[in-house]
Amino acid sequence: MKPIIPGVILIISCHKHKDTRLKEFALSKNEYAGWKVFIILGNPLLESSCVIDGNVITIKCEDSYVHIMKKLVMSIYVLFELYDIQEGILRCGDDLIFNEDKLENFLKMPDKKDYMGKIANPIVDKIITKNFNRFMPDYFYRNQDDLQNPLNGLDMSLNHLLHLNQTPNITYTGGVVVYLSKNACSILINEFKETHWNVFYYYVTYGFPYIIEDIGVGFALWKNNILPVNYELYTDKQYDILTIENDINEEYIAYHTNKYK
Repeated sequence: MKPIIPGVILIISCHKHKDTRLKEFALSKNEYAGWKVFIILGNPLLESSCVIDGNVITIKCEDSYVHIMKKLVMSIYVLFELYDIQEGILRCGDDLIFNEDKLENFLKMPDKKDYMGKIANPIVDKIITKNFNRFMPDYFYRNQDDLQNPLNGLDMSLNHLLHLNQTPNITYTGGVVVYLSKNACSILINEFKETHWNVFYYYVTYGFPYIIEDIGVGFALWKNNILPVNYELYTDKQYDILTIENDINEEYIAYHTNKYK
């Protein structure tokens, strides 16, 4: 029988940041309000599906930036195999400074919605089409060393990666901190299994939704009639989260440092 827990604080990282972000921005505890904290790394060379070392889980998955969607969904799949998760997953980046009191308050909040976070692309048009999107090509143009790292599993040329420039024009949440319910997690697993865990899966109408995790999550949930609920779980402005008299926005639980890019 699997242990019953309310949820998981899931910190998506990579080997590149083991000695920087994961040390500097580590949470002070491994559990908050019964929610367990797990750090996720990727290694496509593993012989087993995952390796668990304390609260660090290494998934048999590429460790590259373009594979974050795969890393997220595979880690959710593993965690639901390990635990009977009652509520859901709080997906977090590895470069956050948390207000831990506010973190606990959010975790204890009743009636959380399926998909909550800071809306990144509010649109009115209900017809979802593909956009020209330079985000991932620009990333790899600036970080060509990523192609040489065997843990990234990028068996393709820079020229090929530079053509990954079409994504759905869809409303989604900024992926640094996102809440996903148990129902939303189940949908993500089922949708991504249909692509055979392929982040480069291409739709003629929508382009490459899964090369950017934020958009991929929004797309998979949109296909199942789930739209994001705006809840500003993080801020990019340091004074918002660290000021003692913080009455700017009670929703913030973390400051996004964006350090050690």
